Order: sequence, then C-alpha cells, then structure tokens
Amino acid sequence: MAKIKVEGTVVELDGDEMTRIMWQFIKDSLILPYLDVNLEYYDLGMENRDATDDQVT
Repeated sequence: MAKIKVEGTVVELDGDEMTRIMWQFIKDSLILPYLDVNLEYYDLGMENRDATDDQVT
C-alpha cells in the first residue's frame, strides 16, 4: 500500500519518561507505516531543558 503524502511539516514534541515510550509506539505503529510525513523534532525533556537553559520551551 502506498503511503499518504502529508503536505507541510508536523512538529514532534518529546517529553519525559512514559510520554517518550507512548509517542514512539504511536509513531511507529500508526503514523510512519501509513504516512509520508516530514517531522521536525524538539526534545522537551527535563535534561534537555536544563542543558539549554529552557531555550526549547
């Protein structure tokens, strides 16, 4: 089956702990197999927020 082409970019926001695991499962199972989508990734986890002095929030 051909993937559906998505126009534009979808922003992917990653959080902490369970949100990362749940989002990865959803993305791998329900999104990437069916959609040709450009994802722009941002890490909003505490470690990255601390490392960037909250510049990502």
